[in-house]
Amino acid sequence: MIVMNGQRIIQALVNNEWETTGTIKKVEEGIKPGIYNIYLAKQPEDKKQYEGKVLYIDKENEVFYQQTGKDFIVHQLNAINSKPVAGKDVVVAYEGEKVDLSQTDALKKKKVLKI
Repeated sequence: MIVMNGQRIIQALVNNEWETTGTIKKVEEGIKPGIYNIYLAKQPEDKKQYEGKVLYIDKENEVFYQQTGKDFIVHQLNAINSKPVAGKDVVVAYEGEKVDLSQTDALKKKKVLKI
């Protein structure tokens, strides 16, 4: 996924060449410009939680991609208890068959320097 000039482009590797798939769309608020290698996304592990920004929701394949630090995680939409919103920070917690998605408060994560 490439984000630049307020637009999002999804590309896929086809016959050893990168091709744009779908249409070029406006990027959701909260996603910074850059190249996001979501094709390297890992499957989530059980009894673990993932905190980070939702980058892309692929409704056709019923998955969404989350950036957690420098890694990318791909989650199944049908396993989540609520709908993710692209550009928002969320926590996805796996506990056996139960998967919980909750919003995080970005303001709580910022460090404050007191003078």
